Amino acid sequence: MPAVLREGGTDVNPFPLDGPHAPDTVIGAARHVDDLIRHLNHATTRGHALTDPADLCSVLAALSEAAMKLPQLLDQLAMVAGSYVDRAGLYDSHGVNPRVTATDVKTSLSVVAGRAYKLIDPLRAAHEAAARLGVQASKGTP
Repeated sequence: MPAVLREGGTDVNPFPLDGPHAPDTVIGAARHVDDLIRHLNHATTRGHALTDPADLCSVLAALSEAAMKLPQLLDQLAMVAGSYVDRAGLYDSHGVNPRVTATDVKTSLSVVAGRAYKLIDPLRAAHEAAARLGVQASKGTP
């Protein structure tokens, strides 16, 4: 399920899948991911925000889903970087051959995409294990 914002009682996805897709929306979405991870980091610093194993399970389910999508994104960004290799007017601000730099970006992104695949199975396993956890109500607690 995509991230939604409540606006006047209506769910609004700030980044609809069908676009529009433009540099500002793509950059905005990437910055939004950064902000969301920072939020999760702060919210889970001491674990107080997740008081029930079901809450942890829900977070792990969402992170597992995100992890499954990350390699595709990184591969696609590698293809974008590769498309710059023969682009007219491309330059490197450090005076290095820009084709080499674009190729280095492509290669680095391809490597990290391969490593991102390694996140999927452990996150899925953590989610599946967390789904088995529960807390029994204390005697006398309704």
